Amino acid sequence: MQLFHGILYFMVAKTLPFLSVLSHRTFLYLWLSQIFSQFAANITLFVLGLIVYKNTGSNTAVSGLFMAYGVPSVLFGLLAGTAVDYIDKRIIILYSCLIRAVFVLGLLLTSQYIAFVYVLLFLNAAVTQFFVPAEATMIPKLVPAKHLVSANSLFSFAYYGSIAIGFIAAGPILKYFGQYVSLLFLAGLFIFSWWISLKLPVSSDDTKLWKKIRMLNIVGVLTKLSNSLKEGIAYVRHSAVLFDSVLLLTGTQIIIAMLSTLGPGFADKVLGIDVTDASIFIIGPVIVGILLGAFWVGNRGYIYPSSKLMNTGIVGAGTVLGIISVTVYLKRYAGLDFLFSDWIIVPLEVFLFFLLGVFNSFLDVPANSILQKEAQGDMRGRVYGVLGAFVGGVGILPVMIGGVLADVVGVGKVIFLLGLSIAIYGIFRIRYNKK
Repeated sequence: MQLFHGILYFMVAKTLPFLSVLSHRTFLYLWLSQIFSQFAANITLFVLGLIVYKNTGSNTAVSGLFMAYGVPSVLFGLLAGTAVDYIDKRIIILYSCLIRAVFVLGLLLTSQYIAFVYVLLFLNAAVTQFFVPAEATMIPKLVPAKHLVSANSLFSFAYYGSIAIGFIAAGPILKYFGQYVSLLFLAGLFIFSWWISLKLPVSSDDTKLWKKIRMLNIVGVLTKLSNSLKEGIAYVRHSAVLFDSVLLLTGTQIIIAMLSTLGPGFADKVLGIDVTDASIFIIGPVIVGILLGAFWVGNRGYIYPSSKLMNTGIVGAGTVLGIISVTVYLKRYAGLDFLFSDWIIVPLEVFLFFLLGVFNSFLDVPANSILQKEAQGDMRGRVYGVLGAFVGGVGILPVMIGGVLADVVGVGKVIFLLGLSIAIYGIFRIRYNKK
């Protein structure tokens, strides 16, 4: 999950002729299908996170949920990107919408059984791995070359914007409509996306689905992908600048993923609010901070050296997380809860999470720009493949450990350890760069 890269790029980019792109009716259908499908996929994830925490009261259970959603990107992401070249994109889009609707409806009967929730979410995420590249690779067939940049910008904005809205909307939807109506609504979004996708054109070279699948050389594809990934890793490893950028971008995603995992527990144990409000009071401020920070970096921040912005972002993020953990300690353990009443602690934490988002943007925007600039030619795609593998693979471990530790030692201490690790790395990075 390469969280917010696309939406950050959209915020800092120049205005593009989007209306001209949307005048192409078939692309409009594709874009609307993407919007409703991605809204449904991301809101489903965060709604399930809240449901699992309400049913178990366990941060570990929530982190397991995010693992079930993240593992398919490692197992199937690269394979799906190649497989869509062999199968008609329209068929993939139509089937994936219907299949995911069925999985969401299955949650109506199994949401009280955590193991079944994990399995259905895993399958849902696996299908999504095929849906996204199928839509992305269809774009060049629907718009002329002169509108391709604008079309891809709209695609990226909708993709990453749906993640942001999924974060924020999940809590209110679950709170005001309840578990069963919410899941029915999300299944309906998938079905609506399927209905819109019926209007997409059939490929001129379309053949029967199973014939295409039989022609797919799975072993050859896996070998090709493995070699490509190895070349990408070697390319990144031998470039200090690329390795640093990949490491920083992976870190930003881990921070967001861990906050998503710990959010319900933080809302419950620290803020003393309903867990369904976690998306508004915790994740919402982070997202607003990221967007506003990215906007500032794009308009004014570019006058500063990238290294200075990134160092500020690392140390700032670590410091803010440390301050958040201190407020948790003072409220719960130091007998100063009278200084941190609900009307003080909630706005204070909202402000701190907003600052965390701002500092995160100081890392994300420059690092992403460096990655695009330094990666040469056809290696750029492989570098982003390495980034995706790092986020989906390496990022799973701290998310799982963080959830387990939160149940053992408390949410505040986990946030402190995360902030301390980031701050130490930031100080080391500054000293290393000076040398």
